[in-house]
Amino acid sequence: MRKFKLYFMILAFLSFPGISRAANLDKLKADFLQGNYRRVILEAQAQTGRFSIQGTDELSYLSGLSYLKENKLDQAQECFRRILNNPLSRFKTQAALASADAYLIKGQFQDAEDIYNKLLEDNPNINLKAGIFYRLSQSGYRKGNREQFNEYLLKLKRDFPLSLELKSSKGIPQSVSFLNETGEFSVQVGFFVKSLNAVNFKDRLLDMGYPAYIEGSGEGYRVKVGRFKTQTEALETESKLSLDGFPTKLCP
Repeated sequence: MRKFKLYFMILAFLSFPGISRAANLDKLKADFLQGNYRRVILEAQAQTGRFSIQGTDELSYLSGLSYLKENKLDQAQECFRRILNNPLSRFKTQAALASADAYLIKGQFQDAEDIYNKLLEDNPNINLKAGIFYRLSQSGYRKGNREQFNEYLLKLKRDFPLSLELKSSKGIPQSVSFLNETGEFSVQVGFFVKSLNAVNFKDRLLDMGYPAYIEGSGEGYRVKVGRFKTQTEALETESKLSLDGFPTKLCP
């Protein structure tokens, strides 16, 4: 998927009784925002059972988002499922959205779209509508459904012209021309005039586990990820990059 990114992972910061408990949750939130996902997961496991029901749900949510960032999708969905099974949870909407994102990353497009559309149906004025439109457009993009991609991209332009989601879509052609399934594909993540900036960006991607490399000359340097044999593989990596907040462009 995509092009989507976890700008869409909006943490719900709630207050909890008990200074030590609130402090522990705040520390985990800070770790998550700093990208310390493994630490969040391990600490959440250690803290299980020490919070109120709502505190436990927030702990599950943070843990699920961290698993999602670590690309451990089954574990992430298990965390979100625990929240969804609690009828009184304040995190049900966020958990449903994040669970759908996991389906989208897996390539289970219909499962993801069912959840997105249910969220829109249950609450037409949901404050996450821009993010849902963005995800539905990306689902269409990944499936090769030009009509769906353009439909939701136009809705974003019409209803949320200043949204981060629309800005994130700038790297995607506004009228998609889908590639053949076979060939060699890569995902361009950045373009730099200075080689040092390109090298630093490439190293950052390598540290995150992406097979990044540089193409270009003195006129400019393109930072790309992967040399994939199928479009499907390239789109899956593009989805992960987008979830990590990078602008992407699929290249033949």
